[in-house]
Amino acid sequence: MERKNELLIRVYLIFFLFIVLAFVIIGKVVNTTVVEGERWRSQGQKNMKWIEAEGERGNIYDVNGNLLATSLPYFDVKVDLLPSKEDKYFNENIDGLSKKLAEHFGKTSYEWKAELTKVRNDGKRGRNSQARYYSLFDKVTKDQLELLKTFPLFNLGKYKGGLLYERKNRRERPFRELAKRTIGMDRQNAEKIGLERTFDKMLNGEVQKRLMRRLPGDIWLPVIDPSVMMQEKGNDIVTTLDMHIQDVVHSELEKVLIDKKAQKGVAILMEVETGAIRAISNLRSTGLGYYEEAFNDGIGSLSEPGSTFKLITALALMDKGVVDLDTEVQMFGGKKKFYNHWMYDSEMHGKQKGSFKEAFAISSNIGVGLAAFNYYGKNRNGWQSFYDDLKKLGVMNKTGIEIFGERSPKFKDPSVKKKDDPENWSGTTVPWMSHGYELEMTPLQVLNIYNAVANDGRLMKPYLVKEIIDGDGKTTTFKPKVLIDQIAKPQTIANAQELLLEVAESGTARKLKVEGLSFAGKTGTTKLRYWEQSESSSYNASFVGYFPAKNPKYSMMVVVFDPEGRDYYGSKVAGPVFKNVMERLSGYEGRKVFAEGQDEVPIVYASSGNRADFKKLFKYIGISYEESGKGNWIDMVPAANGASLEVEKIDKNLVPELRGKGLRDALYILEALGYEVEIEGLGKVYKQSLKAGTKSGKKEIKIYMK
Repeated sequence: MERKNELLIRVYLIFFLFIVLAFVIIGKVVNTTVVEGERWRSQGQKNMKWIEAEGERGNIYDVNGNLLATSLPYFDVKVDLLPSKEDKYFNENIDGLSKKLAEHFGKTSYEWKAELTKVRNDGKRGRNSQARYYSLFDKVTKDQLELLKTFPLFNLGKYKGGLLYERKNRRERPFRELAKRTIGMDRQNAEKIGLERTFDKMLNGEVQKRLMRRLPGDIWLPVIDPSVMMQEKGNDIVTTLDMHIQDVVHSELEKVLIDKKAQKGVAILMEVETGAIRAISNLRSTGLGYYEEAFNDGIGSLSEPGSTFKLITALALMDKGVVDLDTEVQMFGGKKKFYNHWMYDSEMHGKQKGSFKEAFAISSNIGVGLAAFNYYGKNRNGWQSFYDDLKKLGVMNKTGIEIFGERSPKFKDPSVKKKDDPENWSGTTVPWMSHGYELEMTPLQVLNIYNAVANDGRLMKPYLVKEIIDGDGKTTTFKPKVLIDQIAKPQTIANAQELLLEVAESGTARKLKVEGLSFAGKTGTTKLRYWEQSESSSYNASFVGYFPAKNPKYSMMVVVFDPEGRDYYGSKVAGPVFKNVMERLSGYEGRKVFAEGQDEVPIVYASSGNRADFKKLFKYIGISYEESGKGNWIDMVPAANGASLEVEKIDKNLVPELRGKGLRDALYILEALGYEVEIEGLGKVYKQSLKAGTKSGKKEIKIYMK
């Protein structure tokens, strides 16, 4: 009995102690949360905080799957040089760590050891409060971080080794300047531009809260290792751009800008049937001898279009039935006075009159201007009719392209009275507007009208985005959109096509012809500040058209702003860009590439090079092939069952055949034969300065790439 009582007493005592302990704990909790709560919360807010961290941003691709913009991770790396009160880990590993750092990150091992030891010792003595979280590297790559984790000391983990890091992302564009302003930029602390801005919400990854801890030196690092935080990636954007075409357009535009020392230039290439933009280049002079994409002038800059606007005037006149192709118009030899203002053609051609088709082909300002003036220019009712007819063509509207910054066209409204707007309509407005003055449009807006003519009157909405792909692989596809089914009567469109073809055949663009290729288009030369009498006038040169002339596939607009020299005409400055792009794309599309002095090789069909490279490629993509001979250099010839690899013999005494080869193979052969090589262009060899198969004492050769 006594034993039982003794046990009960012990149980009650233990139970009582638990109750007392519970009350003490509850009291402490109440004291911490209520009595001292504010002090502890303020202390915690000083050393801990939540931030919003964006997930990985989606990628941007071209129509062929080439990566245009992507987010690459980088890491800011710090090291806790006092991870333990003991010196054991540091002393055992500092020599090995210093050697590894010197091997991969520069400096000598002695310098690394001296630096890290000094920082550690200063921290131990209280001389350096940041020693515990010493900034080792900023912006290292993921591969570099993984390498650092294998180094002595750092491979012991963050508590023994002291390696700490924070993940961040930076946006990269693999194609650099190509379509830079159109693809856009995702900038911190600055406004985004281009597609990066338009589709910002879709590209953005999932936002996640991350708890950050404050370290000495006002350094903030995540409490949880950022590498284990799973965040949903943003949507991917597939554009309509084609980087091969973009490269061609960019390089041809840049070549002319450099040659003419122009202020800036724009080139836009659009698919006729759909309105898909395949290439857009906007280059401005840096003043340092090179050009860069600094502003999207093709979409965001207004200017007077000059003679390229004559097509729009012709559409209005022909749709009204005022003129047809054979209507006789006056040209007065190239000079005519309207009220108190003289109008001049680009040259004093001496023609007094001719058909409307002829006047258009030679780009007579007077021929087109007088035709418009005789019908629209005599009174205010006529002015209003001209304004309304232009509006029906869709030229006064934005194109609606997806990216921000498109400017609205500027057209003066004759319904606004002169006293309300002194710069508004006057008696000379119709003749000057008819050939592209006293109004402003963007290059894309002008191009879209020409594209409609090429498309048999159907005005398309230019667009840049083909698909959006979410994280689950679900695809949203954007289809071509028609803005106006028929901008003018079918016969008017047919006549307009004939006018543009005549420009190419016998008019101002006749020198741009390439044997076997056809195109239609219009030259333009805009005099800046044309009302001023000055010997040092500035001009904008333009060309807009489409190719081929029948069943056209592409339309293109080129504007070169303020070129230097006397050859400032559209046919001599902008026209060659159009011509060269057309010629190069004819090869890319699988059509014949035509000669210029020497026969050029169709680079799409002809391929030659190292046998091992071709065999490796065919094995990877699953193409069957047949081989003949044992030489290292072969010609790849299409065959019924795949491809045939035929031996290419190289005679040391003859100039080798280089056309169709890539740069690496061409250089290998030439250097082995002792040639000094000059290279022009990028891609594959399509022409060489020394004819293949001939004997030549020269050991200098130039190869042309595209």
